[in-house]
Formats: sequence, structure tokens, C-alpha cells
Amino acid sequence: MDLSKLHIHWRASKYKGKTYKSYSLARAYRKDGKNRKEIVLPLGKLSEEDLKRWKIFIEALKKPDMMLTNFDDIEVLKHYKYLDLAAVNHIWEEWSLDKPFTGHPNEEVELSKIARILTINRCIEPTSKSQVVDWFQGTWLSHILKVDSEKVNVSRIFRDLSYIEDCKEQICKHLYENLNRRTPDSMQSFFYDLSSATFSGSKCILMKWGHCKEGYLNHVVLALVVNKDGLPVYWEVLEGNTADSSTITWLRTRLEKLLPVKNITIIFDRGMVSDENLNLLEAEGYKYISAMDRNQLEKIADNVDFLHYNHFDPQKIEQQINETGVFTRLNDTTFYKEIKTIDQRRYILCFNPQLFKDQRKARDTAIENFREFVERLNEELLLAKNSRNEEATKGKFLKQLSKLKLKNIIDILIKEVEIRTRDKNDKEKIVQTYKGIIGPIDQRKVNEAGRLDGFWLLVTNHNEYENGRFLLPPDDAIKPYRDKTIIESAFRDIKSFIEIVPIGVWTNKHVKAHFTICVLAYFINRMICLRLHQNQGDLTKDVITHQSAYKILSEGSIDKIRIKNVAVQGHKLSGLNEYIYEIVKRLKMPEITRVKHVMD
Repeated sequence: MDLSKLHIHWRASKYKGKTYKSYSLARAYRKDGKNRKEIVLPLGKLSEEDLKRWKIFIEALKKPDMMLTNFDDIEVLKHYKYLDLAAVNHIWEEWSLDKPFTGHPNEEVELSKIARILTINRCIEPTSKSQVVDWFQGTWLSHILKVDSEKVNVSRIFRDLSYIEDCKEQICKHLYENLNRRTPDSMQSFFYDLSSATFSGSKCILMKWGHCKEGYLNHVVLALVVNKDGLPVYWEVLEGNTADSSTITWLRTRLEKLLPVKNITIIFDRGMVSDENLNLLEAEGYKYISAMDRNQLEKIADNVDFLHYNHFDPQKIEQQINETGVFTRLNDTTFYKEIKTIDQRRYILCFNPQLFKDQRKARDTAIENFREFVERLNEELLLAKNSRNEEATKGKFLKQLSKLKLKNIIDILIKEVEIRTRDKNDKEKIVQTYKGIIGPIDQRKVNEAGRLDGFWLLVTNHNEYENGRFLLPPDDAIKPYRDKTIIESAFRDIKSFIEIVPIGVWTNKHVKAHFTICVLAYFINRMICLRLHQNQGDLTKDVITHQSAYKILSEGSIDKIRIKNVAVQGHKLSGLNEYIYEIVKRLKMPEITRVKHVMD
């Protein structure tokens, strides 16, 4: 008899006005063209609990892989990280990121798989290269990638770093071609910038001691190019102390050699602006958008009387700047005015009300900070045990004025003071010391110092003019430069969540390969973010970053389970919930939750 054909059958009967159900196991069959039923085993009256157990038993008979057990016989032997890294792996496969890793020695583990392991690790749980192996063995990646976990070892990882760097330009070309094919609109402009990464050792010749954003430290410089969506298309690791302005020539050469870029606009920070760089880009036919240094503003916008604006009230600034009738309002944060076009360069004067408020507030704060500094230093000077030098003392006050950028606003007077104290032999002595006295603050000087508050000057060679107007309207020139924060956020992501430092490798190729892995991880993180923004959720509407998505997905693990009473064990995807299903739907990768359990 085929037990999988059995089902629960019941019939009702009445006794003393009450209705009772009587159950049995029955088998359905056909005879003479009619449906018939055979009672195999009468069960009689059943409680709700007994009925539930019989239904589970019948269900087990219908499914070959179902078994009867109890809670005490189920044992979870090990958890393997799965769902968060499966999401990262899905993006890798979707963008065919294995493809650029070619031209390397034939190894037991393909170079592309080592690169993929390192990249997924950077996205999910950044560790040092030497710790990646332990992390890898606690994940389900060996099954996903069909790699023997014993063959992923530290020596292979460090050996393959050099080969990974050899593939860097192929990776850049692969990303550029795929982005250009899938989202051509995002490739009309490139954002370019540099940032430093510090070292904790001293062996890499790329590393140089010098000033960077973190202070005076050993560092290298990462040059990065991203498209309008913030996705990287090119990067390079340069020596520490590389000046921003010196890299424009290098960038132009690299783009021409590697990427067939045509009709693009390069957007870069004012630190890279120089006549030499702009002349070079103009000669090569590149379009650019940037901004001029503050000290060039009055020279170029020489037909604007900036002193006219220095008396404006921060509380009424939007209304006052609007009432001048000089500027056109772009949005709540920007007013603009076309200034002039000189040769190929077009200049647009911009005013940011919030920047005006911030700079005014910063100056007021600086003045108050200097007052507090003078009070503290005076207290210290009046406790002097030995006579002080006048010039050295005055220098301390002037140094602080310079640091706070108040030298043209505040005058400091130095007054000699005699104090009586005692020497080490308890004899009285007279000490010559000094105190600082802040002179009257001239509001005219304050206004003079604040005449450029809120202003910045955009420069571009989008100067084509037709029918009395520029082909590129001012707002279309200003917005891309304001959007350059997209590359600043890329650096923040690379240097924080991806944890690019401490680097922990020293050869040139290893250092560069480390950055390549980090940029690939950023590419995947950015893709995750873009999809979360494009596809809104209900339960997970507040989840808009890769970090928060990974945190939810991390609940989904592959568990190794043993069922003792039937002597079987296997692997099963566990931890799924409605939040995970919605995140997976938003990321458009539902297949990563369709993992069948595997019996060992």
C-alpha cells in the first residue's frame, strides 16, 4: 500500500442530541470509473492535540524528506554567515566582476574568486588579510563559490594581491563599459577628487610623511573618479604629499589611454584649479566645472561691490539678498549672477545664505574663543615663577589671532606687570611678566573681513552661446558642482565602513591591490544604496543604507542541524522574516532566499 495516499477521514454522528466526530485513516481510489474510499485504520474520537499529531504524521508520509522528531532531538551544530554576503555576491555576479581577472597563473583557486572573497569581506566584516581565512571558514561562501575552504589560505591571498593589481585597469575598463551601456546618462559627467590614507608602518615607498587631512602623518593618496551616481570608473594610488593640482595632467592622460571618454564634463574641487590645468583641459577639448579660490573672487568679479553686502543681517539674509534684484534665486541654498566670460572661461558668482550664516557665526565664535584664550593665558602669566620675555609672550597672542583668522579684526596690547613671589629658598622676589589686553573691536574691520561671506565663484568652459543665452543654463552648471559631495561621501564610505586603514600590507602592488578591493567593495555598497532608494519599502522604509540592509540580512544564516532520533543531519537556511523578505525584494534578488535544505 502507498502510505502517501492516506488521508484523515471523519464522519459525524449524534448521541443524546450531541454531534460527535469519528476519525479514521482512509485511502482514496477509483473503481469502475468511480471515486471510492477504503477505511484503513479506525481512529475513533480524537482530541484537538491528537488530531494535530495525526495530521503531521500524514504530512510526513507524503514528503520523503519529512521526519518525526521532538524539540529535544534537534541540535544546531554550527551557524554559517549567508544572506548578507549572498546579497553582495549577487551584485558581483550581476555585474560579471569575475571577467576582468584574467591573465594570471593557473591556480587551484581562481584569482577572481580570491578577489571576490576579499571584496565581500570588506563589505560585510572588514578584517586584515591574515584574518580573512578564519572569517571565510565561518561563512557559506565555499559552497556558493564551489571552493575547497582548505585551499583558501593566507599565503594564497597575499600572493594573489599582486595579480589582482595587475588586473586593475581591466577592472576600470569593465566598469566603464558596463555603466556606459546600462546607464549612459550617468556617464555624462565625472567627479574627480583625492583623499589621503594613513599608514601605521614605514616600509612602503609610496608612503610619504607630510600634511594630510588627519595631520602630519605617513600617508598615500587615493585619486578617484566617479560618475553622476557616485559609482567608480577609475582610481589610482599615488605617493603621499602629491599635490591636488598636479594630478589633472595625469588624469587626462589616464582617461585618454584607458577609457574612450567623449563629450564628458569633469567636475573637481577648487584645490585643483590653476591656469595651467584649465589651459590643458581647454586645449584637449574637455569640459569642466569647478570653483575659484576665495582670494581670486574679488579680482575676477571686479564689477561687484562686496562691501554692499557686509552689513546684511543673518536672520534676514534670504529676504535682503532677494531684494537687491542683482541675483537670481536657484533654490533655498543658492542665488547666482552671471559675471563674465573671458576667453573660454565663464564665471558665475554664487551666494549661499546658509554659508553666509555659518561664516558669520564662525567669526563671532572665533572672537569669543580668543577672549577666553586671553583670559586663560593672562591667568597663567600672573602665576609666573620667573620673568617672561615680552616678544615671546606677544607671539603667543598673535599666533592664536592668526590661527583664528582674526589678525585684521582684533588688536592685542601687551602690558607689563610686576608680581611678587618667592624663590625655592622662600625669599621674596619680583617677577616681570605681562598681560594681554584686547583693544576695541572696530565693527568696520569686522564688516570688511566678512565682505565675502556666503559668496563663491564657479568657473566652467561651457560657454556656448545662442539666441542670447548660454546653451548650458546657469542652474545646470551650478548643480553638478554642488553635487560633488557625492565623491566626498564615496571617500567617507571607503575610509570608514570599508575600513581602508590600517592597511597592513607594504609592497607597492599589495597596497594598490588593497585599495582596488576597497573600491570594488564601495561599488557594491553604492549599488545596494541606489536600489534601496529606488525601491521604497513599508516595513523597512527607514532602511536606506547598505549598513542597515546588511544588519537585517545578517539574520539569515545557513545552520548545520542534526536530528538525533533519526540519525540525520544537514544544512538549512534559517532566520528569515518579513523584514528580510522586503529588503530582498527591494534589492531585486529574491533568489538568494530560495536555498533548499541539503542533507549530509
